[in-house]
Amino acid sequence: MADAALSNKWLMRLVFALLCLLLIFAQLLPLETTPRRWAGPEFMVVLALAWAVRQPDYTPPLLIAGVFLLADFLLLRPPGLAAAIMVFACEVQRNRALRLRDATFATEWLTAAVLMVLITLGYRLIGTIFLLPLPSLGLMLMQTIMNIAIYPGVVLLSHLLFGVRRATAHDALGAN
Repeated sequence: MADAALSNKWLMRLVFALLCLLLIFAQLLPLETTPRRWAGPEFMVVLALAWAVRQPDYTPPLLIAGVFLLADFLLLRPPGLAAAIMVFACEVQRNRALRLRDATFATEWLTAAVLMVLITLGYRLIGTIFLLPLPSLGLMLMQTIMNIAIYPGVVLLSHLLFGVRRATAHDALGAN
């Protein structure tokens, strides 16, 4: 029985990695040739935060670092900046997972929203300190608002399609 749980954990880690690779691929597709005046959500950020709080075992720090570092390289962002920020944010979510297990969804959503705002501010602050080329503040805020707005949808789809639900007390005991 422990082998089944272990293999399921590795299967879901593979699913997470494949979803992230699919999202990176979708961002690389040349669907628009003109600059956009609006910013859509960053699905990888929302997916990582949702899975980190609901099933922390599915999003280990090395996996988060790997997929976000790959995204940094392929999307021509400052290498390692988004990866480092997301590892930190996902670790915060992982540490809060036990406390949020019995909380309402609104509390989970608020926690994720605060983290998304802190991710944006951290990215902006570090980018400003190191004189990195940054998108406009309006676009970054628009993307953060979109991330917060789609969080419930990502959680719902993760639950319905992949069975990613909140960890129970039994899951927490089984991890030790």
